[in-house]
Amino acid sequence: MKIRSINPQDWPQIMAIQHDCYQQITPEPLSVMQSKWHRSPQSCFVVEYKNQVIAYVLAHPWYQAKAPKLDMVLPSIKQADCLYIHDMAVSPKAQGLGIANKLVAEVKNAMTLLNFNGIGLIAIQGACAFWRKHQFSPLESLPSVLTDSLASYGADAHYLYFSEPANTPS
Repeated sequence: MKIRSINPQDWPQIMAIQHDCYQQITPEPLSVMQSKWHRSPQSCFVVEYKNQVIAYVLAHPWYQAKAPKLDMVLPSIKQADCLYIHDMAVSPKAQGLGIANKLVAEVKNAMTLLNFNGIGLIAIQGACAFWRKHQFSPLESLPSVLTDSLASYGADAHYLYFSEPANTPS
């Protein structure tokens, strides 16, 4: 099993995984999914096992306490202050193997390499507990622009944020 950057040939398998994993939202079209990858290929990954893609994560630079609406082609991004995990999914055939944990670690590593100190996301389909286990927390109050974006993800959508703990002098 290896984690690697997304290649153009991976998209049919990525789209199949998306279709298999999302029951509470309509899967996004290929153009929307690829727009995230085009904006930041260095923070979008797949997990490959026996020449098959079994999981993926799409993360891109964005703005803390904001989220792109579902089905939105990503615009040009200027002066982003964090990474944003737009989508992470593991094929039902590969769930329970710790793959999602490895993808979260990979995105946290990309965050550091890209000189960001935080990661935002919208958790859906009951995924809050998973993300909290990885030190993602809800914001105290949500700006109205974020509330509008959350609505596009359904009633069970929650914005969560991870930030690196500040280095304290010893």
